[in-house]
Amino acid sequence: MDRSQTYVKASTVRGVSQLVGLVGLVAVLAGPVYAVVQATRAGGAVQVPVELSGGTGPLVGAQVALPDGVRLLPLPGGVRTMLSAGDSTVAEQLLASGDVAVLGLAVGLGAWLLRPVLASIAAGRPFGAGNSRRLAWLALVVAVAGSIGPLLPQFGALAVLDRLDLVGPDSAFVMGVTFSFLPIVVGGFLLLVLAEAFRQGERIDSDVEGLV
Repeated sequence: MDRSQTYVKASTVRGVSQLVGLVGLVAVLAGPVYAVVQATRAGGAVQVPVELSGGTGPLVGAQVALPDGVRLLPLPGGVRTMLSAGDSTVAEQLLASGDVAVLGLAVGLGAWLLRPVLASIAAGRPFGAGNSRRLAWLALVVAVAGSIGPLLPQFGALAVLDRLDLVGPDSAFVMGVTFSFLPIVVGGFLLLVLAEAFRQGERIDSDVEGLV
């Protein structure tokens, strides 16, 4: 194999770095702003994900006794549906949109960590000092955001159901939250492996410089 072959041009990497920075800037602003805008709608309707204990579908939803102004909005596929309820509180609105805010902050922070790595690669120094640490922090961001983000709307759903007095042993809704470890473990672990590869590359690069 020709080791001099270039797989991605430096100009392309620089362009990707600029795009990552732009996406990160938009995300870190848009996510929290969206949550704040939703919070200003307190008193109006809020939509939260719920799970019916008897399954999903229009027939099941029609059998659930709901207070006035409360509706079930079936989602295609899966076991969850959306519950729309009025007279929402600020906390309910923030929790319902919390996953978007967390995602925006995570993308923004991830872009801030990734851009220097891309810049080093474009400059021909992929194992520049600090890149392995940045990738390790990126793995932590993925793990934390992937853990917290999906839980917030579910906590919002519990708050709404409690306010509507739809909790208890006879509730038509499943109480509790669901948590998926697989995306977090896989994503975080792969980034940690990449961080370790960069750490070893940094050490070798430093040793070579010391011999020159």
